[in-house]
Amino acid sequence: MNEWVDRHLDRIGGLLLPPRCVLCGSRGQAPCLDLCAGCAADFEAAREPVFAGPAPLRRSCAPYAYAWPLDHLVHVLKYRGRLATARVLGTLLARWLAARGLQHEIDVIVPVPLHPARHAERGFNQSAEVARQVGRNLRLPVVESLAVRRRATAPQVGLDLDERRSNLAGAFAAMPAARGLRIALLDDVTTTGRTLQELAAVLLGAGAAAVDGWCVARADRAETT
Repeated sequence: MNEWVDRHLDRIGGLLLPPRCVLCGSRGQAPCLDLCAGCAADFEAAREPVFAGPAPLRRSCAPYAYAWPLDHLVHVLKYRGRLATARVLGTLLARWLAARGLQHEIDVIVPVPLHPARHAERGFNQSAEVARQVGRNLRLPVVESLAVRRRATAPQVGLDLDERRSNLAGAFAAMPAARGLRIALLDDVTTTGRTLQELAAVLLGAGAAAVDGWCVARADRAETT
């Protein structure tokens, strides 16, 4: 029933406020996706959208390459607070996951947490904003409280693998409520996977049954936070 209600609310919303592309301003896609078909066609697919690990992750997924115009959407979400882009990114990721049935092995979505100081500075967690849209589309709960970032870390931009590992060591903690759950960690962009690996390790240490990594995009170079 809830899924039926959501679909009809989307249709009604799309009729009352027709979707507009967040990139070019032209008409979006029905019922309420703020991205036109032309701009969507410009998104570059990742060379390896589903890949094993890296350990201790069971698998990782990132359907798109971190390239124009998707990189622009991520940038304006994180640094300009344009939350409409989170709805676009989350919807696209959810559709991609659903087409492959990857949500069926997941109990809960956990967005990669920000340190409280960074959250206060930014005013929101971009991964949580995307996760909420993914959860809504896939009918999965989003639980931010299962993991916390207990230590502020330097941006990962420009760090090599050893520096990234050292930077994230001990940065996260997991809650006992993770025990027995199959968890999808959600982040906007992954580069080396170190953030997801570190967070997966603490969740598994707290008793999680399995942890997957879900990201919108995968970058080939260390150019993201």
